[in-house]
Amino acid sequence: MRLPPGPSQFGNLLLAPKFLRDPRGPINEMTARYGLTWRGRIVDQRGVVDLVWLMGPRGNERILSPRHKDDFSWYEGYSFSMESLFGRDILFLLDDDLGGGPGGESGGAHRQRHKLLIPSFHPRLDGAYLPEMAAIIGRYLDGLQTGESPGQAPGQPPGQPVDLQWLIKRVTFHIVTQLLFGAEEKDLAHLTHLFEEVGLGLFALVRWDLPGLSFGRAKRARAELARYIKGRIDWYRSTGATPPTLLGQLMQAQAAAAGQPGGLPDESLIAEILAFLFAGYDTTSSMLTSLLVALGEDPAVLADLTDELRQADGSALRRGELPDQPLLDAVLLEAERLYPPLLFAMRGTRADIEYDGYHIPAHTKVAYSPYYTGRMPELFPDPLRFDPRRFLGKKPQPYTLLGFGGGHRVCIGKRFAGLEMRLFLNLLLGRFELTPQPQDLTAVFFNPTLQRKHGYWVTLRPRPGADPVQAA
Repeated sequence: MRLPPGPSQFGNLLLAPKFLRDPRGPINEMTARYGLTWRGRIVDQRGVVDLVWLMGPRGNERILSPRHKDDFSWYEGYSFSMESLFGRDILFLLDDDLGGGPGGESGGAHRQRHKLLIPSFHPRLDGAYLPEMAAIIGRYLDGLQTGESPGQAPGQPPGQPVDLQWLIKRVTFHIVTQLLFGAEEKDLAHLTHLFEEVGLGLFALVRWDLPGLSFGRAKRARAELARYIKGRIDWYRSTGATPPTLLGQLMQAQAAAAGQPGGLPDESLIAEILAFLFAGYDTTSSMLTSLLVALGEDPAVLADLTDELRQADGSALRRGELPDQPLLDAVLLEAERLYPPLLFAMRGTRADIEYDGYHIPAHTKVAYSPYYTGRMPELFPDPLRFDPRRFLGKKPQPYTLLGFGGGHRVCIGKRFAGLEMRLFLNLLLGRFELTPQPQDLTAVFFNPTLQRKHGYWVTLRPRPGADPVQAA
């Protein structure tokens, strides 16, 4: 059988810089030219290799469905970009290894590790996470009225325009590092910088460990982050202090795994925490900013959502209790459709497969695109319009909404991110009137999630009679 169609070697060379700057254009262009199955080229440790794109719900299902899980590997998809920065351990932890990885690791041991980590994200822990989230968000919002918010630009008087993207980044990073490993507030700015450096190095083509290169900076940033996290783990062990909820759960899982095949060494804990930093911070802050940009461009939806959120009990929110809010649920789904945290995701084939009349050899990288699927007009009429009502009282069709993955490999932090976004929107819009400032929102970059080069500037005015959220 023939290989999928795609651009020539020269065409791929022309495509590469466009893809690195903004993947959206090349994804749309190549799919329009070659159809829902096409072949590009990508760099990995073997050199320049094929990357086959399986587009639309059918392609998503072929990659993500549990019945096809034995055909694909996380390790094959991400070893080049992630292994040197996040560590081999996290790739196997994410994988469904059938007979040992490249290093001879046991598949059963990795599945056992995954089972040990799942309780850390169980809904029964919401009562511990949500009040802590509410307290952190409340501190930032309180300070917006006094000019003393940790999310306020230094020296910025209250009532002046706020860069909401910057505020969201500060809040989400504070939440995830506080709940993950008890980061001290004085260290947050430096830790944020380190994590941003890791993100910039993930997809660097020149992977030399030199100080002036993004990959070299990413390696050093990752090592410094790992040392900091290890220091926090050691401090909780040595002092007997109660660790944050999530770290406490991971440490309990580590104790339970003692003596089992593979165990759960500190390096595995650190790798899992670094991966969850990405899931709980970068992807969440990107989607939440995009959602608020969309609301700022649609005053009618913003007004309706605000009406729903203002009916919430302020004291219950301060305790971290979230009410049923159907429009908010629909808004989050619509934001995930239009602005998924990652435009595409990759896997690697374990064996030869046939799909759509084409042959895809073993050890070929494959990709699916939540971004492309979410904008298919045959699935979502008027796809470029932000219209949350399309999801009111309706569930997305299988394999059409994949901002947090799908099938048996849904992101383990999806629920955590959803709680964080729901709480932030309740507390922000229930308390402030949001007015976007005139600005250029077309200048973006990817790290690897969508970021706005110049931020997102708004004026936040306290609503009359709004119930302030006091920090705990």
